[in-house]
Amino acid sequence: MEANKSCILIIDMINDFVTGKFGNKNAVKAVELAEKTLIKINGNIPVIFAGDAHINNDPEFLVWGEHALDGTDGSKIVKSLSKFPDYVIKKRHFDAFYDTDLDSLLRALNIKNIYIFGISTDICVEHTCAGAFYRYYNVKVISDLCACIDDSKQISSINNIKINYGYNHITAEELIKEVYK
Repeated sequence: MEANKSCILIIDMINDFVTGKFGNKNAVKAVELAEKTLIKINGNIPVIFAGDAHINNDPEFLVWGEHALDGTDGSKIVKSLSKFPDYVIKKRHFDAFYDTDLDSLLRALNIKNIYIFGISTDICVEHTCAGAFYRYYNVKVISDLCACIDDSKQISSINNIKINYGYNHITAEELIKEVYK
């Protein structure tokens, strides 16, 4: 993928998904590796963060319970990653494209290629991959920078993304190499 037409899209590496309500050790590990990776990338391509910011009585709460209310600590980017985003998109749905300015932003930046990672691989990452697919973006999922709320779903989700959208996955180390090509 051409670095000058590429960006990194981080999904839901927010407090509620890392150390809060849905947090787990794999999410913490993914964030730690994401920080190291973003330091090495050193701003060479735009970093866009899309994070849950729900309203009161959001329909999603019927399934997942209340989480990531807009303006609360639970909806904030985890502190170790908060210095990296060039742009922040608030989202209320699994797909970061749906009902947000993400597509407009990417088009304004002339982005064609997206490196995506985040939490939860099987929900918001996978649905955002669908949104990217239907908008004709090229995507690579950074698998070791992803985590699932339910760890048992990680491998099947990465496989589903490959099968359903044709998107390959790479590691954080491979991402660094691609950015510096």
